[in-house]
Amino acid sequence: MNIIEISSKFPDELSCIEYAERLRFGNSVRCAYCDSTKLSKRRSDHRHKCTTCNRSTSVTVNTNIHNTRLPLKTWFYAISIITDAKKGLSALQLQRNLDISYPTAFSMYHKLRELMMIENKEIEPLEGIVEMDETYIGGRPRRQSDSSFKPMQREHLDAQIKEANNNGFDFKPKGKNRAKTTKAVLYGRATDNIPVVGIVQRNGDVVAQVMNVLTYENLKTMVKKHVDEANSLLVTDSYSGYKSMKKIIDHIKVDHNRFYSYKGVNSNTIESFWAIIERGIMGQYHSVSAKMLPNYVAEFVYKYNNRKDNDAMFYEMLENLFKRI
Repeated sequence: MNIIEISSKFPDELSCIEYAERLRFGNSVRCAYCDSTKLSKRRSDHRHKCTTCNRSTSVTVNTNIHNTRLPLKTWFYAISIITDAKKGLSALQLQRNLDISYPTAFSMYHKLRELMMIENKEIEPLEGIVEMDETYIGGRPRRQSDSSFKPMQREHLDAQIKEANNNGFDFKPKGKNRAKTTKAVLYGRATDNIPVVGIVQRNGDVVAQVMNVLTYENLKTMVKKHVDEANSLLVTDSYSGYKSMKKIIDHIKVDHNRFYSYKGVNSNTIESFWAIIERGIMGQYHSVSAKMLPNYVAEFVYKYNNRKDNDAMFYEMLENLFKRI
């Protein structure tokens, strides 16, 4: 559901409220507190007065956006913008698009991510060929000069830098802009970055979770929870944590030190999913906290699993937004 469709189908606040009421109450609007149908006419603030419990009621009462001060149309637009952004969207961009404050945009976005996490729990067990892998979320330090940087090239560059300095150009970093470099750039398991483990069914859904400790027991628990072991074949790399998976499921290991794909045996599907997450975090969010990382992972999982139908995401998020809690 794109912006043009939203503005056409829901042209004003009342149309959004009436749609939300149909989602929550069906054909007969009821009091959100006592479930009575004896309501006054809609007031200027679009609320009703219940003549049974004598309380002011609206469609947002006791929902995931209880006490929201934002118009429902703003929520509708936010859902449309966020679900349409395949690789995520920064809260600053959402702030600019909706003309709201940054704290409000940040809070809205995480509320919608929480709803995505709820939907992810309803994923059917994966089956067939399933691929499992892990990635590590976090920044990578910049690489310093290596052995390929020949002494003659350094001398030539030193001469150019000296000449530029004499002409008033200073390359030295100032204050907090100093770049961090290292001669030994570490990747993957050798870093302190946060591990995220994922399992994907080929041509199907994906599940992923932050897993602070990578052990066989934790990996096995995830497989048993999300995979139909009797009707599946697991493909992984040769990481030691997967070596005993054959005890619970048919298992093929791909040794990436030798090859990445052989006659269709590979983990390219899950690697493609990691690429979406990495591009989203590096390109949109730039960095995420360990506390909030599960929310961001949930967003990418939800969008991947609904990648073939944007409209379904929009309506499903609206339905969850107005569920009674």
